[in-house]
Amino acid sequence: MMGKRDKQSGVVLINVLVILALTASVVFAMVSLSDLAIQRSQRYSSAGQALALIAAGEASAIVALRRDMAETLQTDNATEAWAQTGQQKVEIDGGSFALQIEDAQSRFNLNSLPQSGALGLQILQRIVKILDLQPDVALRIAARLAQPAPLIRLQDLIAEAGLTASEVSQLSELTTVLPGRTDINLNTAPAALLAVLADNPVQANRLEGLRKRKGFLTADDLATANVILPLGAGFVSRYFLVTVDVTLGDSAQHMQTLLQRRNGPGGAAEVVAVFRQSPVTLPASPS
Repeated sequence: MMGKRDKQSGVVLINVLVILALTASVVFAMVSLSDLAIQRSQRYSSAGQALALIAAGEASAIVALRRDMAETLQTDNATEAWAQTGQQKVEIDGGSFALQIEDAQSRFNLNSLPQSGALGLQILQRIVKILDLQPDVALRIAARLAQPAPLIRLQDLIAEAGLTASEVSQLSELTTVLPGRTDINLNTAPAALLAVLADNPVQANRLEGLRKRKGFLTADDLATANVILPLGAGFVSRYFLVTVDVTLGDSAQHMQTLLQRRNGPGGAAEVVAVFRQSPVTLPASPS
């Protein structure tokens, strides 16, 4: 009898231990799920705050560009208030924030090529040469732009013109992709692009020297220096690129928005977003 009772007690003990183990597993799973839910909620909260900061940064750029358009019509240059609106990376509660505003017309717009004729192709060929790329790069780009559909992004040249990622990266130094035809702003163009436009080292040096001294150029400056305004160039811009980077918690978000300035109803100055790259959530860099 004692042996039988001992066996039954042992079975009961094993059952109790199994039940306790299962209970512990369930409790552990519930706690883990709760922790995951909390972490997920925190991520969503951080993402929402980051989007709000991105929207605020973009709004500040829009206000600055609209005010500039209303006050100054003859020039767009780096000495103006819109160019000072950018914010270097700063620490904020729980992360960091950075805002950059660039003149999108500081580079040669490849979508201008079909309307620029032989001159546009010459400019592109000079750009390819100064960047030390193969001559056929210009021809492949021209062949792609001969098609009815405009380019949407510079990176599309990889699939649509057979360029390499390295070639596109080099081209991005002096070229861009904007809607329709646009002039290059001489006030914000890189010195290398001034040399391309002038196609004359002496004139290019004069332009760069004038710009460094004053911070900008005007038609009178060019006339005084006996420099002819290159075709496809000007002193004002309609397109600007706003880049906002926000880090909050364990994620980082990056947004680029192409803004266009134009006359709205009744001639009032307005600034609208014509292209926006959706925020890309990335793991934050380890501190």
